[in-house]
Amino acid sequence: MDLPNKEKWDTEKYWLTPYNWIEEVRSKITPPERVVLHDATIREGQQMPGVAFKRDEIVMIAKALDELGIDRIELIPFLSKDDEEAAKELVNMGLNAKLLSFVSWKKEDTDLALKLDLEGIVLDFVGNPWQGKVFWNLKPEEIIERGLNAALYAKEHGLYVVAMPWDDFKAPLEFVEKNVKALVEAHVDRITICDTYGDALPWAMEYVMKRLKEAAGKTPLELHIHNDFGLATAGALVAVASGIEGLHVTVNGLGERVGLLSLEEIAVALEFLLGVKTNIKLEKLYEVSKIVEEISKVKVAVNKPIVGENQFKYTAGWITWMHRKAREAGKLTGMLPFMPEAVGRKLEYVVSKGSGTSFVAERLAELGITVEDPEVMRKIAYKVKETANTLKSTVSDSLLIRIAREVLEKEGK
Repeated sequence: MDLPNKEKWDTEKYWLTPYNWIEEVRSKITPPERVVLHDATIREGQQMPGVAFKRDEIVMIAKALDELGIDRIELIPFLSKDDEEAAKELVNMGLNAKLLSFVSWKKEDTDLALKLDLEGIVLDFVGNPWQGKVFWNLKPEEIIERGLNAALYAKEHGLYVVAMPWDDFKAPLEFVEKNVKALVEAHVDRITICDTYGDALPWAMEYVMKRLKEAAGKTPLELHIHNDFGLATAGALVAVASGIEGLHVTVNGLGERVGLLSLEEIAVALEFLLGVKTNIKLEKLYEVSKIVEEISKVKVAVNKPIVGENQFKYTAGWITWMHRKAREAGKLTGMLPFMPEAVGRKLEYVVSKGSGTSFVAERLAELGITVEDPEVMRKIAYKVKETANTLKSTVSDSLLIRIAREVLEKEGK
């Protein structure tokens, strides 16, 4: 293709659509060179029903995140004794990631963060006047004042402050702008805008974020977005394309209800599609995903992007044939979203109902069974399809060998 910026969309790791990089597209977006990724797995993850982390598990997750290259790790020491003790241990480990405590606007939450010698806080408070009125009988100006005072208290005590008023996308935009400007005056380090229910269309995300970028001035804005409509990754990409400089994520998309923006999905999308750098070692994503899956006991869906077991697993006969032809042509990326090694994965070919005769024959040959008679080979493939259909599963190597031997014996081979 004779299109510009080929080095951006055609590399050893991937061959992607070039249209992400044409002038008509790039002229409409203003992404930063680098995005800060703030991991909330330890805090937000434990808001997912049934998920609870012990002290040693919290430490294990934090260490894995630090080795992955995450910029900040959010803890919640007031949640339990285990969480508090884990925070103490992590502070003494000298991690590269900033360690921040999730706090409300209550002074005692910030005092605990100070006592534990954490570097900063994520200041969570209501950002929607309706909720402020219904839950706490607060006027809009009182919400802003309470958030401002909590931020000032933390800054006066030398803490790094990420202010996070929540449910901003259902609040009047004029109110959110006033809130942002007040937090800027408090000299918070960053302000996080929350699409708490993940219901902003990409066009709405762009509109709101560009408005709030103006209100924030030089203070960096971030996004905390949930995935209730399956729009978290899309919304986050649009936010970054609109100039947002930070994103809140969780491993495997853990979090309240259906979860938060998935670290794996957005890290790869930022780097490969938008061309925005993160500090993430992408080749470690799968390893960290498996660690969190085991600890959280929340099974990753097989069809989940990046870390799902089916991401690089193929079975259809015509697809495996095309893979072989692409490999022979020296460009396997012509039949892949990106190379599996880029995210710590590998290609896997499995036999199932969709496997063709030639693929079954190839797999048997790899297992030491060569079938010379084409008609017999077709009968083996048919039996394989029947078996896979009955089991609603792939056919393991041992079962494949057994099927082949049974057919060969029956045919006198």
